[in-house]
Amino acid sequence: MDTLSFILIMLCVGAAGFAVTFLALKYFMRKAPDWGFMCHPGGHSCHNRSVPLLGGAAIYCSFLLTFILFIGFFRHWPPGFMHPDYSAILSLFLGTTWIAILGTLDDKIHMGWRLKLAGQIIGVAILLVGGHTLKNASIPLLGLVDFGWSGAIFFALSVLIITNAVNLIDGLDGLAGGICFFAALVSAVIGVFKADIFLAVIGFGISGGLLAFLRFNFPPASVFMGDGGSLMLGFLLSTLATSSVATSPGQRSGVFTMILLPFLPFGIALLDVSVAIVRRGVSGRCIFHPDTDHIHHRLMDTLGRPRRVVAVLYLFSALLSAITLTMVLGPQHQFYRVYVVFMGVVALGLVILLLRLYTREGLPQILGNRSHMKFLASFADYMCRRLQRATTEDEALMLLERGVTDLGFDYVRVERDGELFMEWTSSRKLHPDSERIEQKRSVCPRISIYWATPTHDSDSFQKYLLLTWNQSLRALSNCLERLHDRH
Repeated sequence: MDTLSFILIMLCVGAAGFAVTFLALKYFMRKAPDWGFMCHPGGHSCHNRSVPLLGGAAIYCSFLLTFILFIGFFRHWPPGFMHPDYSAILSLFLGTTWIAILGTLDDKIHMGWRLKLAGQIIGVAILLVGGHTLKNASIPLLGLVDFGWSGAIFFALSVLIITNAVNLIDGLDGLAGGICFFAALVSAVIGVFKADIFLAVIGFGISGGLLAFLRFNFPPASVFMGDGGSLMLGFLLSTLATSSVATSPGQRSGVFTMILLPFLPFGIALLDVSVAIVRRGVSGRCIFHPDTDHIHHRLMDTLGRPRRVVAVLYLFSALLSAITLTMVLGPQHQFYRVYVVFMGVVALGLVILLLRLYTREGLPQILGNRSHMKFLASFADYMCRRLQRATTEDEALMLLERGVTDLGFDYVRVERDGELFMEWTSSRKLHPDSERIEQKRSVCPRISIYWATPTHDSDSFQKYLLLTWNQSLRALSNCLERLHDRH
């Protein structure tokens, strides 16, 4: 079969992925409120209304369809095509399905990071049992290095890092879906030119599914992928990336730089997770606790509109994807080397510009806020634990007094059924000369919370303070829902 015919067939696979995801989205968006899969305002997402959370389940439908297509129609293709080992593709299917279930369950019951990480490790273990690993690589100055058992560790770490990196950037409409689209498309194109039928089928199917998802997720979004989508896509696409330059299915080997290249489309996600680890560690926070200080949040403060932020980060991802395809598939010609160097310099310039977003606050100010940041993290944990143990609605609502006593709010007022339930007021206001921020949030149809807080000098502390409070209100909302279901 010639390359053009192969490409046309793969485009049909992509169209099938688009169609099944589009139809699944229509169904899941209608059913999400009844099933309790809604993302409410607050926390670390940039939205101000309730949005369905089952976009990931719809994207999984495109993966399921393309997997069935491969098993039913493409596995008997001519010998000229690379065919993966069936234990490897079965483990990929089982692992991806497990991660999709794990993420969807987290969207429903909000698991802690430890339990979620343990579930991801189980998913990676499924891949390792199926034979996915890193065999050997030619490393400069060291020559050919056989990784042996350590190859499995490197492989597992790469999958875990990218899985969580994609999950971390899923805080702005269209962002995670767009970056994953570029990554899936890169894997699909490499699969076509390497005659890797499985990689091409899955890559094009997921690309089509993501295009359908972005139709509803591009700002302003009418559906979110949730953890069920971001964890699944990070897991699946990082595993596909490990196969995109493989000499044998599921077992990467080759020049070290060529092994790293397929991860370039995830550059934004990897940069963001690296910055997040550093800034959370320096400021004294747990690196696994979410916040509203990611790259896309900083760009939102600078550019003002979600579409502008998404356009900038799409441009960066497209640039990294072009570099990846050129280096993996392009001929070793002087022109291509100059082109790659030029594109690399442009990409480096963009990285520097993005990192400059974090220079507004100096290191002394960050270190000065370290103890306050650690307190806010412990406050959020305390409120979540206490609300989980609350046995009555009144007991849960009385915990909001701590907004005044512990967080320094001017007041916190609770209204229930349109009448005042309780109001706490600070006798000694913090920063009396600073501007006040007054906000309101409904934690359920019957109960609304009003509060006011002073504006602090530190931008990052202000954001983390409001995030901590919103996390507490989200935990309160979950607590009230649990108490309502019990009665």
